[in-house]
Amino acid sequence: MIAAAFSRVADRLLVADPGLVRLHTALRVALACLLTGIASIAWTVFRHQPITLAAPGILFAMVAPLFVRDARRPAWFGTVFCLYLCACVCFAAAGVLSRYPLAGDAGFLVVMFVGMLVQACGPRALGCAMLGVVCFYLGLYLHPSSLHVVQSLLLSAFGPLMVALVGRVIVPMRAAASFRLAIHTVTLRASRVLAAPSAVHLSALNEAALSLEEQLALLNPPDAERIRERIVEVEVAAGQHAFASAPAHGSAQASADVLRHAIARLKELAHRGHARHASPFSAGSAGAQSMARWFADLRTKLCWLPATRATTAAFLAMLIGHSLSPERWFWAVITTFVVFLGTRSRADTVYRGAQRLAGTLAGALVSVLLVAPLHDSPVLLVAAMVLCVFGWAYYILSAYAPGVFFITVLVGLVYGELGFAMGPLVELRIEEVLVGCLVSFAIAILMMPLAATRHVEARLGSVLGALREVVRLAGATAQAPGTAPAMRKLDRAWHDLRIALKPLQTQRVVVWNPGVELATGSLLCCLHWARVLTDPSRRGASSEDVALNAADVGAAHVESIVARLDSLIARYSGDVARAARDGLDKRVSVTAAVDVDPAKTPALAQLDGAVAQLFDRLTQPVVKTRSVFNWALRGRSA
Repeated sequence: MIAAAFSRVADRLLVADPGLVRLHTALRVALACLLTGIASIAWTVFRHQPITLAAPGILFAMVAPLFVRDARRPAWFGTVFCLYLCACVCFAAAGVLSRYPLAGDAGFLVVMFVGMLVQACGPRALGCAMLGVVCFYLGLYLHPSSLHVVQSLLLSAFGPLMVALVGRVIVPMRAAASFRLAIHTVTLRASRVLAAPSAVHLSALNEAALSLEEQLALLNPPDAERIRERIVEVEVAAGQHAFASAPAHGSAQASADVLRHAIARLKELAHRGHARHASPFSAGSAGAQSMARWFADLRTKLCWLPATRATTAAFLAMLIGHSLSPERWFWAVITTFVVFLGTRSRADTVYRGAQRLAGTLAGALVSVLLVAPLHDSPVLLVAAMVLCVFGWAYYILSAYAPGVFFITVLVGLVYGELGFAMGPLVELRIEEVLVGCLVSFAIAILMMPLAATRHVEARLGSVLGALREVVRLAGATAQAPGTAPAMRKLDRAWHDLRIALKPLQTQRVVVWNPGVELATGSLLCCLHWARVLTDPSRRGASSEDVALNAADVGAAHVESIVARLDSLIARYSGDVARAARDGLDKRVSVTAAVDVDPAKTPALAQLDGAVAQLFDRLTQPVVKTRSVFNWALRGRSA
């Protein structure tokens, strides 16, 4: 009975966390932080030095494991070294500039600007940005002397040592085990579709499949293509079962049997122990690129406008925060950094700010309630701090509000243990966070070129463009080599669209976008039939006459699909006038370029119907009385 209960809990964890990646990362963060704290604080106590000397090393151990994701050992240690070097340089520079307030403030803005600039350059760059900002803040806040700067840097060496000990020995990255867990997550989510067919469970299955694809790309086993075929087989079978329109009992049972068979075939891959050894990356994949190519790629990833917005908001928050508290103004500035980090529209910024406010308010209340009872219980206090670190690391990259809650509780416990009065401190933290959020909202409204609905429409345009590419490639008689990557590109575009819709679905009082939201069901149906087209296991043979007739019918379906998609792409690319003028009269001839596979005609017919329904839902007029809800985030769209 206990084993069954444990199995159910493990299955729920896997459903929420594909491959248990977040759980393992949080364990590494909590253990590395605990071991670094024990070693460095013990040294300060033994040497009768200030306990604050241990702060840089503990902070490094708390942040670095989130961004060390390399599979190969040299790359793993290279990332740790880059993160540690960036943290030490920023802390040392802040320690020196802390004697000159204006120079320190200007340096903080420069570090924030650079951090926002490189946010899209990969996990290593993002980790350096996060560590650079928090370590610079720490150096300005502590005002260390030159001797203390040197001692803190020497003592901070415990941070990378403990991160390496935990990440390579205690809780190592076992790629093959994570791969098997990711397969198990896909089968669990497919079982949910089997038990309760719905679009929600189908989208969750697609997210788990994307996570499994990432693990597959990391391992690159010799039978990677066969594994991908099994993944697509499960997704297609799940889609058939979910989209069966009012099936009879027999047909429903048949689709369920097909899905069970696909799940069993995918499970076989995990049981046979595939992908036990990760293939090394192509030697020097990054080093083989010329410097000119590397700089060109870097220029395309730099985020100049987001960096400008965030730095402007940080400057205003700094001015207001200084008036509230000369010592705690960093909370307002860091709020602007995290609110703008990764946001692409005004609604994203408002949504992130609301999450930070909610997490801060809840965390401040809990920290006030916990400080007094835990003050005289060191063991319980340490356990609570480690739990907060674990919760922060588990949620911060996936669910921002719970992550902010745990870090706020942790900050309250640390300050309470250091003897600060909790009432004024909590009040000040809430005020500073509120200032940072309000400034971020104002800057987002004034400087964000992309309104929420325009952001959603841009993501929708990406989905439609990727769907058109899949139809072009998958409709051919011979399976095009780029069909599978095109389908995964479509899946990722769909995932990005769902993320962009989240703020709109949360803030219905301010924003309303019924056209796109009502069309998501039809769009998911289009994705399913596109996946059926790309399924390599679905091949059929026909007689010559039937094949010729089916090819003609399939070509007509492809032409109809592409015509509607072109019209929608033009509409959501901003060319609404041309889309309205052309409409369905526009005919794009694709039969000359694509010889349609007759076996794919039934799937093309289903996709044609789904695209037609999607076209109707996206082009039907929106009720004008609802447009008043759209003014706040759409009025300034470019």
